[in-house]
Amino acid sequence: MILLITSLLLYIKYFYAYDLWPRKTLLENPGWYILLLLVWLLYSNAFKLYSQINAPRTAALVGRTALVAVATAATYMLIPFLSPNFPTTRLPFFVFIGLVVVLITMWHWVFSALFRHPMLTKRILIVGAGWSGQEIAKILQTKEVFHNTGYRVIGFIDDDPSKKAETYNGIRVLSDSSDLFTYSRRLGIDEIVLAAHTAKSIKGSMYGHLVNCESYGVPVTPVNMIYESVTGKMMVKQKGENHILTYEYYSKKKDTLYLMVNRMLNVVFGLIGAIGLLVLIPFVWFVNLFVSRGPLFYSQIRVGRDNQPFTIYKFRTMIVDAEKNTGAVWAGDNDPRITIAGKFYRKTRIDELPQFWNVLKGDMNLIGPRPERPIFCDELVKKISFFNTRHLVKPGITGWAQVRHKYGNTDEDALIKLQYDLYYIKYRSFMLDLSIIWQTISVMLKFKGN
Repeated sequence: MILLITSLLLYIKYFYAYDLWPRKTLLENPGWYILLLLVWLLYSNAFKLYSQINAPRTAALVGRTALVAVATAATYMLIPFLSPNFPTTRLPFFVFIGLVVVLITMWHWVFSALFRHPMLTKRILIVGAGWSGQEIAKILQTKEVFHNTGYRVIGFIDDDPSKKAETYNGIRVLSDSSDLFTYSRRLGIDEIVLAAHTAKSIKGSMYGHLVNCESYGVPVTPVNMIYESVTGKMMVKQKGENHILTYEYYSKKKDTLYLMVNRMLNVVFGLIGAIGLLVLIPFVWFVNLFVSRGPLFYSQIRVGRDNQPFTIYKFRTMIVDAEKNTGAVWAGDNDPRITIAGKFYRKTRIDELPQFWNVLKGDMNLIGPRPERPIFCDELVKKISFFNTRHLVKPGITGWAQVRHKYGNTDEDALIKLQYDLYYIKYRSFMLDLSIIWQTISVMLKFKGN
């Protein structure tokens, strides 16, 4: 924020039409700087500029910073009455963008170097070298998660004698729980991750050692909480041909205020979306007239909250009678049934605009799990026993699973998206909803819809 304001001050001092000094503009026009920060935050979130996985990637960092700077400057300069006058020449416009790109990129390089310094990493021990312990160790060692969290796994602690001195995912089992407190002090451990499925898994002696560590100031965190916070999804284990939730699932009861405001926002966005739909209908009809003759809309039965069926509406993106010869199947990559115009509608998510009518009717929310067809739900319930848990809330036009995982047409993709859906149901809040909206804007701007 300081660097952004500094860039604006330099621009105003040397290029502003009225030659005002920065001190004067800072005191008399604070709205200029607040507006700049708001526009910057909008685009930086949409383009994931502050995703820490990109911090050490020079090309990605410079490219995204430049993209955000251009979008911010273009939007900011064109907002009437609230921002400084548009420069009389083009040069200042690019000088301002250049200043932002250089200063922000330099700061990100510094941040990346500092963040990866050993002094700033979190040193952790994992208690339990079973499936959950090994899974969290593997996750925390990936580059993306490490740069997002700074966790460094030092070793395992496990009371199973057969696992002593064994190595899993490159991490060694150091000892049993009797040495937990000693290792925590000797190795400078910042946090202990407890990979135990139930309270019964924690024996009396281990429980005492965990309490000693907490008394010493080393927090003990259940593995599912760490897993959910770093991956944004629920932990699921494959057992034979079935899948099971590794830890007991529960959904926090949402307060009345959230539910009331959520419905109010759905109505507001539903009206805005419906207006946008009316504006776009003539253009979509005109395009279809040349490249995809046939019905403008298509409707389909989907499964909603509490497994209740409802009719969903979309702009048609496939050829007429697309499933005549195949029956009900997921759309695949480069699906030949998708029309030329349909590909564009899907990439920009224009095809989903008619769903705002479903939002107004109350069948759907703006944000929620993707509504599936009954035939697919019936198949998936046989393979994933807890699949219907996603129907505890209304489905949405966009959602946590849609912005975190690509469109999939396999059972594995369905499982991954279900893990994200369950995370959303458990933790949904205003901040999470806002994050999903930002990421959806990014998907639309980058033409990455499906």
